Amino acid sequence: MDAELKAYYDNDPGFAQFVDRHGIVSATPEVRKAYRKWEYDLILDKLDEERRAAKFDAQLKESEAKGLAVGEAKGEAKGEAKRNMEIALIALSGVEQDRDISYVIDTLRKYNIPDDIIEAARKQAESAVNCDE
Repeated sequence: MDAELKAYYDNDPGFAQFVDRHGIVSATPEVRKAYRKWEYDLILDKLDEERRAAKFDAQLKESEAKGLAVGEAKGEAKGEAKRNMEIALIALSGVEQDRDISYVIDTLRKYNIPDDIIEAARKQAESAVNCDE
């Protein structure tokens, strides 16, 4: 034992009792076994915590990737709908130039422009013509 600790041991009966009993208890096989089990449990708990944290991080990254993909898909769909509307409006604006409206609508359908967009563009084109008159 260190000289300073030895002097403290000699002067403090509580510390001396602790050191003596610690030596006795730590020499007992059951106590050493329980201590090793405690250390092992600490290691397992730490590994489990790290595993859960890694799983959470992976789920978070996956969720972020899915969110970005959904957002991009929605953005592309809105952009496509807008382009389709512009195409339909341009095509339907030609109706006032003596083109047959059913021919224009059939042509737009051939280019896979949805009927709801064609109808909305037709109404918008009609209202634009009515406003001009």
